[in-house]
Amino acid sequence: MENLDVAPGCPIPVRVFADSAVREDVEPWLKTGLLSGVTTNPTLLKRAGLTVSDIPEVARWAVGEGDREVCFQLWGDTAEEQYANAMRIHELAPAALIKIPVTPAGATVISRLHSQGIQVLMTAVYAAKHAAIASALGVRYFAPYYNRMRVAGLDGAAEIGRMAAAIPQDGRGPLILAASVKSGAQVVELLQVGVRVFTLPPAVIADVFADKLTDRAIADFEQDMRAAL
Repeated sequence: MENLDVAPGCPIPVRVFADSAVREDVEPWLKTGLLSGVTTNPTLLKRAGLTVSDIPEVARWAVGEGDREVCFQLWGDTAEEQYANAMRIHELAPAALIKIPVTPAGATVISRLHSQGIQVLMTAVYAAKHAAIASALGVRYFAPYYNRMRVAGLDGAAEIGRMAAAIPQDGRGPLILAASVKSGAQVVELLQVGVRVFTLPPAVIADVFADKLTDRAIADFEQDMRAAL
């Protein structure tokens, strides 16, 4: 796992995860070397036609040689059910981070997993106050849902900016992992308020690269180079 330690007060380099369980959609981006890992959730597994029994295979291709991270979300109505399912995921994919919603039951499970050295991504974050919970529980990441916040009428950028101000994104504490990001423009909005880690659907990763002027410049260079051969 990559060492995120940097000088105090200095933000970590940007990290990008693919938010998908579809191998064919993710692998082209894995080959670029851009990705730090893969995030999934029950909905993404369902869309990919996968079940819990497929978790080991997803973890295998997502992690690669061990230099990337992969995240799977637990389920259950009570803390005991959630803990049992977290351990089920851990048995299937020992290197995986467990995604756990920010609830009292979730906090109970996070504490138990933390004592066992199991890394956690705290999810379903909508409010700056949740950053305090993430820090107190010692999670690795916490994931605010940016576009969902906007749709709900919240100033998502301002709220997430407050999280980044409260919990410095220098690798010494929990890192914001921005989720529900729908465009390259939203990536920039979040960078401007201090976010350093993103999980993006493959289509949004493509949008971050896409630029007509870049394409035109490349085409011009190619044309000129061919003329010089």
